[in-house]
Amino acid sequence: MNKVITILIAAIISGCSLRPDMIEIQQEYRYQMDVYSINESWWESFGDERLNLLIQKALQNNSDLLIALNNIEKSRIALRLDRIEYLPNISLQGEASKSDKGYNNPTVEQFSLSAVLSYELDLWGRVRNKANASEAIYNATKFDYESARISLASSVANAYFLLISLREQEQILKDTLISYIQSVEYRAMQLASGEIDELVYAQTVATADEARAQLAGLQTQISQANSALAILVGGSLDEILYSDINVATRLPNLPQIPSGISSDILLKRADVASALERLKSSNYLVGVARTQWLPKISLTGIFGYSSADLDNLISVNKSIWSVGGSLIGPLLDFGRTYNSVEIANLEQNASFLAYDKAVKNAFSEIRTALDSRKNSMIKAQSTANLVASQQKVYDIAQSRYDAGYSSHLELLDSQRSLLSAKLSLTSANLEAANSVVAVFKAFGGGFEYESDEETKELLGINANSQN
Repeated sequence: MNKVITILIAAIISGCSLRPDMIEIQQEYRYQMDVYSINESWWESFGDERLNLLIQKALQNNSDLLIALNNIEKSRIALRLDRIEYLPNISLQGEASKSDKGYNNPTVEQFSLSAVLSYELDLWGRVRNKANASEAIYNATKFDYESARISLASSVANAYFLLISLREQEQILKDTLISYIQSVEYRAMQLASGEIDELVYAQTVATADEARAQLAGLQTQISQANSALAILVGGSLDEILYSDINVATRLPNLPQIPSGISSDILLKRADVASALERLKSSNYLVGVARTQWLPKISLTGIFGYSSADLDNLISVNKSIWSVGGSLIGPLLDFGRTYNSVEIANLEQNASFLAYDKAVKNAFSEIRTALDSRKNSMIKAQSTANLVASQQKVYDIAQSRYDAGYSSHLELLDSQRSLLSAKLSLTSANLEAANSVVAVFKAFGGGFEYESDEETKELLGINANSQN
């Protein structure tokens, strides 16, 4: 009866844990219920197969992503090691002895083989909290991988769009340079016939030289952008050195960003989720540190055989066994345990501050991304209108010059302004494309339409939120 009571008491105590209550996270903000969730393959919404292939290759070969995968494997093994502590440790132990009783007395030989079992009673939750802390870190590394994944995909998309934009500008400059060269040839004939003076001819040549210099500088940028993109996607050395990446001839049509996206979805960002898992881990580790105040109770058992004849050690034997327990507890550690607990508390506080920072950073990024997208769209449209206006200005200037109503310098100014507007439009379109990528990155992915019931199940209602 006493044994039964003892076992019941031990079972009750083993459910105890010195882990403190989780820090209460107060996050009050307004949100709107929506019908969208995260789409991990958000880049596919641009409808560019070349981009899809480049990102797929990058996700397979990029060094930073491989490091993140390696960290997941390390944390998984660490979790497995901590969970093994739930199980007893069993080791094999063998002994042999030989003694001589003296003259005319036989030599005595003794052999034994035994298994030693040791097991720590997790009375205060040390083993459980340590395993839970490792599990939280394991989850955090998986979220870190997702953060690295979306960051890599965003970088590839930005680099890809930059290369397209630069090649669009290259084509504009090439077409313009052809037109300028034709003008130089025409002005040369006019100069020879006396229709124009040398100043007009020199101005035309200077304009062509300026465009040629711009083109050479732009082609250097293209080479740099090509190499940077090749490195991102994990290209071979030959690909980085010699190959040109196949890109579209123009930027893709930009996907629409749905209105009314709930800010609650930001809490599902991988970096926010990772920070929360690290907060949970530090909370469990406070409980681990507190167990140093209390004794560790271990059970030890020895089970085996002994024999005077090695050949008959098991078949003809005398069984041996013993069961015992041990208790080890702190008596005087001169503040070691106290300081360890204080450090664990401070680390938990640091984890909370890191989580709070991650949430605030997420909200800041999405606001900036949405504002940038809105403004970049306005800028792109305004620049497109500017190109149309400058084209009209150039056409009028050309007509006026041909009719003798304006100077050659006025015509050249209109040419330069038109070229500048066209180049600005490619830059504005690039900015708009990158702003959409920034929105996807800030939200942690693209958006998929869901039914109202699926959305309610996904998002839930935050008790601290305000409708």
